[in-house]
Amino acid sequence: MISFKYLLMRFYNNFLTPSKLHEYERILYNAKNSGYEFHTILSFEKVRNKIDNQKKYLILRCDVDTADYKVLRGFLNLERKYGAVASYYFRLSTVNYKFMREVEDAKGEASYHYEEIATYCYKKRIKSKHLIDSNIDEIRSLFKNNFKTFKEKSGLPCLTIASHGEFVNIKLEVPNKYLINSDIKDELGILREAYDNEHFDKLTCRIADHSSKDFTNEALCAIERGEMVLELLTHPRQWRSAIWINLKMDITRFYKGIRYKFL
Repeated sequence: MISFKYLLMRFYNNFLTPSKLHEYERILYNAKNSGYEFHTILSFEKVRNKIDNQKKYLILRCDVDTADYKVLRGFLNLERKYGAVASYYFRLSTVNYKFMREVEDAKGEASYHYEEIATYCYKKRIKSKHLIDSNIDEIRSLFKNNFKTFKEKSGLPCLTIASHGEFVNIKLEVPNKYLINSDIKDELGILREAYDNEHFDKLTCRIADHSSKDFTNEALCAIERGEMVLELLTHPRQWRSAIWINLKMDITRFYKGIRYKFL
């Protein structure tokens, strides 16, 4: 049962939250002054097995779940200002190839935020893990086709990817990452999935804005205590109330949820 307090919180977050880009700047400013070395998922992959204990590493990742390019532009400008770099992962519904190339020109990384298991389950009304397993080859084929098109249109390397999470993934307890295996990586030239254990095992701290009650304070505290390998995950929706973008997203989610459950 959804509580009234939760609904109020969602309403405030969706429609009343002012821009918090100044908080992102505080994080970058403090990290730079504390001697952190900034990394994307890809650039950290290149040093993952030769971490210098005398250094501190900050990995910045942004999952572009909603197409709020005012926030994204703010992120990128601040990263340029402080010599930071970040990985930006775009869904098919939020992709902007021009902006992706700007990210790469700024020494960052732009690639694919995939969700083919969720997409397939919504379309086929799949409601069990067993049926996902029965159709996994078709789902993987869908992913490979989407990834190849995404990469071709962007003109970028797309050497890392990151799984997106949808309602159906939570309900069925099957993340989109479930479709990825070593054969797919080898075939498509993918070096790392952002949720791979090989990546996570090197982190000493990871903070995500969608699950943290006070993301900025937690990030600043982690920087102050000198976490050696810190990863910060952001989402545009958490940094500004883009009313029409958020409303469109909520309507889409509601429609998909109803259609999946009852039709």
